[in-house]
Amino acid sequence: MSYRSPVAEIRRVLAVLVATGMLAAAPAAAQDAPSLVEPDTYLVMFDQADLRGMVRPDDVVYDALVEITGDPEVDQRIRVAAEARGYTRRPVAAADLVPVDGRRLQDAAAEAWTAMKAAARDDGVALVMTSAYRDLDDQRALFLRRLDGRTSDTGIDEALRTSAPPGYSKHHGGYAIDVGQAGGSEVGFAGTAAYRWLSDFDFARAKRFGFIPSYPVDGEDMGPDPEAWEFVWVGPGRISCATGLASVAGFCDIGLEPRRDDIVWTADLGVTVGCAPGRFCPDDPITRGEAASMLWRLHGAPPAATSAPFADVFALDHFRPAVDWLWSIGVVAGTSPATFSPEDFLAPDEAFALIVRLAAVDDRPAPSGLAGPAVETAADPLGLGDPGALISRAEFASVLRASAAA
Repeated sequence: MSYRSPVAEIRRVLAVLVATGMLAAAPAAAQDAPSLVEPDTYLVMFDQADLRGMVRPDDVVYDALVEITGDPEVDQRIRVAAEARGYTRRPVAAADLVPVDGRRLQDAAAEAWTAMKAAARDDGVALVMTSAYRDLDDQRALFLRRLDGRTSDTGIDEALRTSAPPGYSKHHGGYAIDVGQAGGSEVGFAGTAAYRWLSDFDFARAKRFGFIPSYPVDGEDMGPDPEAWEFVWVGPGRISCATGLASVAGFCDIGLEPRRDDIVWTADLGVTVGCAPGRFCPDDPITRGEAASMLWRLHGAPPAATSAPFADVFALDHFRPAVDWLWSIGVVAGTSPATFSPEDFLAPDEAFALIVRLAAVDDRPAPSGLAGPAVETAADPLGLGDPGALISRAEFASVLRASAAA
């Protein structure tokens, strides 16, 4: 193929993505018939979501490093009482969070919140975010205010009705938000137009954007009393799986995904086998290792002439042959001479760079299989805007399909 300069190629790929809307922030379409989800199913959905960008410290570490009142005996009584109510130790954010509305969230949750707020505004409803990520110190300060110096069993239980102790809050992970109605207060939120907009038809609008109630009415052993204002992001795909929608291309989580055709395209070619049995994880940010594997398979899984020198890419890693091939033809150089950082998330500009550098390799195998969608160039290829700090697995499928069509 003819060689294009990197700048020209980036502009061409951007034009394709702008023209087709492939990287626009697009939450999944609303369900045709919202399915009823039991309150405890919502709780399990978040607990089992396996969301990225978080780490759960060992319980011993929690107890040693996370104090509540500073009195070990009182702290232990609080933990025992909290766990008896259903509170569980929660993971904490391990990835960089992004600012949104003066607060911070995981990238996917921030993008979904922004889109949901805009959709509500179009319907005449003003949603505001009253809380998002809270670290351990923030949660400790909040809990101590609720405790108000009371260390009797009754005082502890009263505090636990409305607040988690530090280490037990879903807000630690960066996927939980407290929502209010502009000009209103948290008290009485369940009676507002904002809550009705979110909760109608078993939270169909919230689920459209990947949010579910964090502590639903009638949930059992969940910690605090029901909190109408708190929602957690799990992604539309996980909601599809939990509500029993039919699988598409063997994946239960792409039925409501606007980039479903691109994902099916990659699955039909064998470019992807998903993130887990029966799941594609379209909303998850894609890792460098996953991107390398998909790009390698798109080109027929060619053998590498030599092995890459990266100490963090091991023989049994599924992406090892992909990294070896991409390194051997000069497409990847690693994050240092000795590391590839396969578990790091990919940014959009890095995804474009992979396409650009591979397109410049004259003797690379051509993309195999089905043709991509017809595309047109845009007059302003740099009008893409900010597609987010990371690129999702679904978005990367769109990038691959666009590159195969070029």
